[in-house]
Amino acid sequence: MFLFKIKMTELFSITITFIFLFLLSLFPIRVNFYQEKSIFYENNIFDVQLLNIIINISIFLFISFTNIDYSIYFISIITISLILNLFWIKDIFKFLKNKNFIFFIISNLIIAVYLISNPILAWDGLENWYFKTQNFFYGYNFFDLKELIGNNNYYPHLGTLIWGVLWKNSLLQYEYLGRLFFVFIYLLSIFSICQLVKKNNQFKIIILALIILLTFDEFLFRGYQEIFIFSLFIYISKNFYLYLKNKTTVNLIISFICLNLIPWIKHEGFLFTIVFSISMLFIIRNHFKKLEIVYFVVLTFVLLIIKNYMFYKYLDLNFAHGGGVEFFSQSNSFLEFIYIFLKGLLISLIKYKIWILIFISFYFLSKNKFFNSKEILYLKFLKINFFLYLILLVGIYYNLFVNSDIDFNWWIANSLDRLMYSISGLFIIYIIFFTNNLKNYILK
Repeated sequence: MFLFKIKMTELFSITITFIFLFLLSLFPIRVNFYQEKSIFYENNIFDVQLLNIIINISIFLFISFTNIDYSIYFISIITISLILNLFWIKDIFKFLKNKNFIFFIISNLIIAVYLISNPILAWDGLENWYFKTQNFFYGYNFFDLKELIGNNNYYPHLGTLIWGVLWKNSLLQYEYLGRLFFVFIYLLSIFSICQLVKKNNQFKIIILALIILLTFDEFLFRGYQEIFIFSLFIYISKNFYLYLKNKTTVNLIISFICLNLIPWIKHEGFLFTIVFSISMLFIIRNHFKKLEIVYFVVLTFVLLIIKNYMFYKYLDLNFAHGGGVEFFSQSNSFLEFIYIFLKGLLISLIKYKIWILIFISFYFLSKNKFFNSKEILYLKFLKINFFLYLILLVGIYYNLFVNSDIDFNWWIANSLDRLMYSISGLFIIYIIFFTNNLKNYILK
């Protein structure tokens, strides 16, 4: 029924916007549609498309600190990509028959039409992110953000940058067309991770559909940034796994780039990045290239310092975000905190049911004795991440419980579920491992 709420001009504009995103995903690295495996060993076509998106996002982030016109770069990339891919148009048309790719196209269009049938922005999207998006729609840069209407100048800007640029360069220049970027990268990341499923295409499509159904939340597409972080975490998770498995440094570099984009998306992104980096240090003793891990962690902390310095110097820096320096309370208050936090955590897990499937997968994988040493190391890495993220969440919310003037139940109800959603992308690979080892559990 929602299809009838959209005009033909809007449907055409949606299609053109996705064509633009598709062309962005085909440059600068050539996507070889003739061979499903790419130059990156096990990485497939969806991986290379996602990598191209990441590269272009990184370039846009750099441009946001200059006076370069975003539209000039955007149009240039679209034009170059279109011209270059005309030479391989036959291969592209052949690939259009691929069932996974057909499902990818259909999924993009269905979600886009569904969202645009009611293209409202939610409170956070309108209050905290929309004005930043306007900043880039009108061609302003990072240094102009301080003059914006609204509060929270310390909020990062990467998601709104891409949103604003796509909005500006869309056919009808409707705001919601810029948000189609989040749909595209969300699906691209899920299709990327599901290529690790070692089953036939029909079964792979079932897993794809299941993960999409369990992770799709129309509310988060109303201007929130969690979708972006969720998608990057999926890609980070896959590439770090391939790095441990195949000893391919290029996969580590991809993980590094994606991880260091996260602090530029949301305020808590710098904490997510720290946790991931510390987790790497826990497995360094069993790692074959210890120096690469050290470089990864050191450079990540350097980039975090640079990012926070830039916000301190030019915009605003607020590590507490509603919290404070006090970290102690009475024992009965602590019990109250534990009760409210655990209740909120349980509600979050029920709301985002992908966590239920992650925990089921984790349970069976912990009993599996068929993993090799590299897979065991990676699963250990994921466990460390999970417990450190849990400790981080407890620390964040206990600080708010003790220091914030706002009712603690409000903090839990309005943010904990979204934080859990963001980090779930890192652990979706559990489901892939579980799927690939179904035979072992059936035989038992």
